[in-house]
Amino acid sequence: MAASILSKLALNPNLISEIPNSVALLNSKLEFINCSKTWKSSHEIKDDIIGKDFFAAMSNLPKDFSPYLQYCLKGNDCYNDGKKFSANNNEFIWLKWSINPWKENDGSVKGLIIELDNITVDKNKEALIQEAQIVSRVGGWEAYLQNFRVTWTKMVNIIHEQPLDYVPQSFEECFEHFKEGEHRDTVLRLANIAMTKGTPWDAEVIMITGKGKEVWIRTKGKPEFINGKCVRLYGICQDINERKIAEFKYREEAERAKKATTASNVGIWQFTTKDRIAIWDDMCYKLHHKNPKDYNSTYEAWEAAIHPDDFLRVLQEAFWMSKGEGSGIIEYRVILENKSIRHLKAVITFFAETEKYNNKAIGVISDITKEKESEQKLKEYAQLTGDQNNSLTNFAHMVSHDLRSHATNLSMVTGFLLEERKDEERHKLMAMLKESTESLNSTVYNLNEVVQSNANVTNKLEPINLKGVIENVKNNISATFIEKNASCTLKLSSNSIVLGVPAYLDSILLNLFTNSIKYSANDRPPHIEIKTTNSGKNLTLSFTDNGKGIDLNKFGNKIFGMNKTFHRNKDARGVGLYITKNQIEAMGGSISVISEVNVGTTFTLKFITP
Repeated sequence: MAASILSKLALNPNLISEIPNSVALLNSKLEFINCSKTWKSSHEIKDDIIGKDFFAAMSNLPKDFSPYLQYCLKGNDCYNDGKKFSANNNEFIWLKWSINPWKENDGSVKGLIIELDNITVDKNKEALIQEAQIVSRVGGWEAYLQNFRVTWTKMVNIIHEQPLDYVPQSFEECFEHFKEGEHRDTVLRLANIAMTKGTPWDAEVIMITGKGKEVWIRTKGKPEFINGKCVRLYGICQDINERKIAEFKYREEAERAKKATTASNVGIWQFTTKDRIAIWDDMCYKLHHKNPKDYNSTYEAWEAAIHPDDFLRVLQEAFWMSKGEGSGIIEYRVILENKSIRHLKAVITFFAETEKYNNKAIGVISDITKEKESEQKLKEYAQLTGDQNNSLTNFAHMVSHDLRSHATNLSMVTGFLLEERKDEERHKLMAMLKESTESLNSTVYNLNEVVQSNANVTNKLEPINLKGVIENVKNNISATFIEKNASCTLKLSSNSIVLGVPAYLDSILLNLFTNSIKYSANDRPPHIEIKTTNSGKNLTLSFTDNGKGIDLNKFGNKIFGMNKTFHRNKDARGVGLYITKNQIEAMGGSISVISEVNVGTTFTLKFITP
């Protein structure tokens, strides 16, 4: 600050408040006499500080600043363009200052005039820029053409492997660092175009470092004109050697892969995401069954080939792959001209291009139609095996349940026969035994028919007289009826022909009969009533007993479950109703139940009719 200004401020302190700079006037005790408005705003002071001690009012300033003030109180001037201090809040602060003493006529110091700025934010930005330049290995440069003056950052010399104080001494010397031939000629040509036409440049070329090494750099330049004449060139220099080496290595590997895949029906392709340009080799066109002459672009050919049901999925998978791990496999279908389907597998790798927000995808593609067809056949075989396993499981339960009922009936009839002494009664029992063995033989025959049939039961349905099946099953367990003193009433419609599987119908009715007798009430003999009604394509059979009944509030959703029992009978297995439901549904029918405890149960079965 000029001496004349200092004297005016000292004589009239009130002038300080209007000064646009951050200025304060202190007395010899370092107390505030006045300060500018800019001082208060830049140092975030809201209270009145006139008359206050400097460091008391400026609590954010480090105490290490005090020696500079004391030095100036001795009559010395002090200047600094930027110094780093450790602040009171354990952070760093950068200060820039100019301190001048103001004196009496006798030369004694009356106080100080201080111009003080906090430049921490600017210094931190500079540090970040320098760090960014180091990480990205980018340096800046400028060249004035009138008097030829070149300035560039230290990073440019680091990239060039030159001494940090090196600066070219002529315009021609700037271009001598580029490799002679194609690369130097390229930069000279681009610089000439910039100076004559105002066109900026961006090129990747090889330069020779001060140690004789070849290094790939990216050079960007831009001209500045005054009155139509180029007066300055400026730009950046970036070290891209590692990326270029990796790119060349990748291209070499891709070329080897191309040669290796030519004989194996594998196509090679690449795609640039920003400009949506795709490049295919001949095999890719062959696999997609497209002629390159028929399309304006490869991407258009791909869109035309891909199955419409797969298109959006493929785009989405590719997008997330590019944002994630950067590589993976996508499978999709293409529609050939003969309307047949071909399955393709694309192995994809994404990598960044030089230009911002631009990625390139490259990969191979192969025909996996045979593999997909084999996979589908395996799934069908697995499904068929599963269905057959389920059928065998149900068949095993049915055989166990049905043969057990026959065995029980034969055992009971045989027991009666051994105990009976009257010839007439023994004759009747022998007749019952004959009927039971014939019934057993019929059941075994029907079960054998089920074994020989395939899993699709509905294709094996045949017309069956339901009345005859009911009467036959009832006779099969005649001994049980005698033992339990049970009775049965039949109210069947005139037409009781249904479509079904004989073994299934036998099993269903046998299960319903034996359950009704097995779970009969203790205080009354079991009675069963069977009624049928016809309606359209269905016949409905209601099977009602007066037994113990089932608590549907408790067991309603478990009636037809596997291994579910609802009474405490020691011979209950919990598979009968499960088998019954599976059998009637396999024949296209249905079964439902209503029941009341200690009153009885009604099963309603629906069969399809011829």
